[in-house]
Amino acid sequence: MLKDIKQTPDRLKALLNSYIQKNKEIINIKLSVNPEKLGKIYITASGSSRNAANTAKYVIEKIAGIPVIVDFAGEFANRSVAVNQNDLLIALSQSGETADVFAALKKTKKKGIPTFAITNNPDSGIHKLADSAMFIHAGEEKSIPATKSFTCQLMSLYILGLFLAEQRKFCPEPEINIIKEKLSAIPGKISENIGVFSEKANLIAGKIKDNTGLIILGRGQNSALAEEGALKIQETSYINTFGYPTSEFMHGHLAVLEEGFPVISILTEVFDDFSSNILAEKNTLEIKKKRNPFLITIARNTRFPEEEADIFIEINEPAPEIAPFLTAVFLQFLAYKLAVLLGRDTANPRSLSKTVTNE
Repeated sequence: MLKDIKQTPDRLKALLNSYIQKNKEIINIKLSVNPEKLGKIYITASGSSRNAANTAKYVIEKIAGIPVIVDFAGEFANRSVAVNQNDLLIALSQSGETADVFAALKKTKKKGIPTFAITNNPDSGIHKLADSAMFIHAGEEKSIPATKSFTCQLMSLYILGLFLAEQRKFCPEPEINIIKEKLSAIPGKISENIGVFSEKANLIAGKIKDNTGLIILGRGQNSALAEEGALKIQETSYINTFGYPTSEFMHGHLAVLEEGFPVISILTEVFDDFSSNILAEKNTLEIKKKRNPFLITIARNTRFPEEEADIFIEINEPAPEIAPFLTAVFLQFLAYKLAVLLGRDTANPRSLSKTVTNE
């Protein structure tokens, strides 16, 4: 798992080079529907793939002006969905063989709805069945928990969002080019922070490893990253971890907190509405005052008073386009460090397989 995480920068470089040229032109993406006439995008996915979709939807909606609906593949495949010919179904699967994603794709194809696949296997059934597809260039991922494949899926969705923004002329070209430049900087930013992330994750893991549970919170894009971080820790450490939108946590879930229970609050800037950051800080302070958990904050230039956090982790990157990738990699390090301290098998967690082949 650690080797997979450390390969992330190189795999992201390969992905960026495959789809964005030096002159910033996006290449190698084709759709079977006119982007200018797109009504909605449905993304069907499971596990980490679904979390990547929920992180990216904020970017796609903002820069391309298209509603994005992310659904559990197992649910989408077995219910009536109101899709039409101007919609696009994106089947998101690392292996390209995930059974419920494949079932959702087949169902949509039968209705004649345009489809698009994003996978790490161009020879897979999902990749071949879709009308068109992207290859995420993550390389072989030996550990079952998704790490570099998660960040490559996230980057692929960002690139697709930029392509749609250009085709629809929804976002000014200079703004699109700035985003492209920031995306190109992400591999280097991750490389710069790997050592610091490993050290900080080790510190936190040592503090919380003996707890029976953990809660991770975030607003906007960070709510999806909270879910992804929780999934990684569940998979690798078997600690009962849950990720919630910070706003939703205030509606009842707050009652479960005992004093000293570990809570991670992600307070980095998000790529949607700046008010989300202000509210996340306000909510986190309220949680600290009411329940006094063992609070770990992940932030940058936050207005949240650092002295209220038991541990403060700085993500040294203010750009909201870059911060989610750094946050994701830090949480992967935390999951790995917890698992190692608890003596877990990070490559092959119990009862799990790389590809879920049954619905």
